[in-house]
Amino acid sequence: MANARGAILTNRDRALLAFIGVARYVSAEQVHRLYFEGKSKKQTYRRLSKLCQPGGKPGEGPCLRRLEYRRSEGTGVPVWALAPYGRIVATRCYPFLRPPAAHDVGHQFLEHTLVLNDVLAGLVLKLRRSLVEPFADLPFLWLSEDDEALQFEWSPQGRMSEHFKAVLKPDAVIESRVRSIRLFLEAETGTQSITTATPGKSGAITNKVRRYARFVHGLKPGTMKTFYKVAFDDTFVPRLVFLVHSAERKASVEKVLKDEFGKNLDDEFNVLVFTFEEAPAALASRILGGRPQSTAVPERQRVVAVDEGRMAKLREAYIAVVTSHNVAVKAMAELAAAHGVRAPSLQVPSEAFSLLHDFVSREVRAEGPAAGTARANSR
Repeated sequence: MANARGAILTNRDRALLAFIGVARYVSAEQVHRLYFEGKSKKQTYRRLSKLCQPGGKPGEGPCLRRLEYRRSEGTGVPVWALAPYGRIVATRCYPFLRPPAAHDVGHQFLEHTLVLNDVLAGLVLKLRRSLVEPFADLPFLWLSEDDEALQFEWSPQGRMSEHFKAVLKPDAVIESRVRSIRLFLEAETGTQSITTATPGKSGAITNKVRRYARFVHGLKPGTMKTFYKVAFDDTFVPRLVFLVHSAERKASVEKVLKDEFGKNLDDEFNVLVFTFEEAPAALASRILGGRPQSTAVPERQRVVAVDEGRMAKLREAYIAVVTSHNVAVKAMAELAAAHGVRAPSLQVPSEAFSLLHDFVSREVRAEGPAAGTARANSR
């Protein structure tokens, strides 16, 4: 017998599940801000609670999991993450979800993640065109930190024959589908040193800039490609973005970076610094590059007739390919780790894949000419 208490999913629920899949963990405040603004917070909590129950049809499990972490002073804070069935639903709406992490994160990192996800929520509010606009239609991809890392090697000054392996784990990566830029986000809590008073030693932030510069410009041994090009085989331009808590901290970081690196930051590797408060607007500007979200560059269009049955099968096939790719990446990483070897790259051409993604998410989902006309008029 079907569970009468189960939630019947709405378009708002699907948009919410896709957002949680991208963010990994969300607070009730973030959910309320994005999807229940102007309504009672009790309604937000009721809907989150409903989505934590099994669905109303056989085989529909809970969409969400409710977790709780404790701040340093002991206050309990509830957060929500996707349950397995919720991930299935979210993947249908947003096929670019990263594979789930092997374990939930600890309370310190979870608090850090929620601060960063405030920026993501603000960015969505800046760039979406309606409350229920699918996350897949936004002009950017947001990749939260997961179990994978960016690998590179470096050599000490004067000892080029020695190579030391190193990794980078950005807090998040933003890919603009309008400007072809890739933003590596590093969210600073203010506890890390910017620089040090000891000659010959670097602070955490200046050291991080050097590590990213090695990753972006360093050539992988035995190839003619940089480590960045090996990891991302596309034409996206990299940028490093530090997010800080105050204007004073921002000014301090910018001054030290200018003193330490001079014009190299502009000429070779652009580094940006924003406060968390100004980040959504600043990042939205860089994602769009001054182009209004509601306009598009006119292009010659070609009309292709496909019957609805084949359109549905095309979408199912695309989701299956993306899901299989994510499973393969995770399985190969686990196998490589078990044998102490490096996992081979299974990167796909991001720009070409984005075009296919746009076609599937926008055109295939449309229900005939009427839906297409309504979508065009809504913009």
